[in-house]
Amino acid sequence: MSKPPFKALVLKGDGINCENETAEALKLVGFEVQIRHLNDLIREQMTLDDLSRDFGVFALPGGFSFGDELGSGKILALKLTHGLQWNLAQYAERGGMVIGVCNGFQALIKMGVFGKDISITQNLSGRFMNEWTRIQPIGSRCIWLKGIGTIELPIRHGEGRLMFSNFTRRETLIKMERLGMICLKYENNPNGSEEKIAGLCDSSGRIFGLMPHPEAFVRWSAHPDWTAHPDRAMSPGQGLAIFENAARELR
Repeated sequence: MSKPPFKALVLKGDGINCENETAEALKLVGFEVQIRHLNDLIREQMTLDDLSRDFGVFALPGGFSFGDELGSGKILALKLTHGLQWNLAQYAERGGMVIGVCNGFQALIKMGVFGKDISITQNLSGRFMNEWTRIQPIGSRCIWLKGIGTIELPIRHGEGRLMFSNFTRRETLIKMERLGMICLKYENNPNGSEEKIAGLCDSSGRIFGLMPHPEAFVRWSAHPDWTAHPDRAMSPGQGLAIFENAARELR
């Protein structure tokens, strides 16, 4: 398998609002980045072959795509699935890497990327959460998380609680653990996700979705306590390591 181009495609669209921060994170680790509107990709009939030929990374940023009118990420997932007809598993097989953050993770879940017996719903608290949380990578499957220990990242979501179907919960957990798909957990489980899950990857380790925002902590000065260590203000933030792993994999 030849390595894909060292370029990244960052999606934008109605309600997505973290595309610039995501693009900046990818640029900081060396990627050439294009930010493209979903409607333009559909109008141009961009195929999976086009994506594989031109980009090594496809990023679905956070935000509130289409106002979450039918639930977080649902319309975005429908437009990606039916408007573009991209099979992201095939993209990963060709060497591509995918990251979906917050709303992007919600869309990946609703596209069925991580299985059909997984859903994401309103936080257990019933409120929108905007705070920092500690997360811990689990296992070694996810390429995006290689060599990363416990880190802090912000969360900003109202629907972030990952749930399993009651009828297949045990079987789903066994399968996901066997394949190494449960790759990121909260320390304190702020939204009430089952098994404290903060992020998932597919069985290849190349498609990664998470609720916390790594693009929001690529410089130390973004941390709320940065003034306690002002000498580190321009040092890399802990979220940058996630993007560095993608760059290392594709170089």
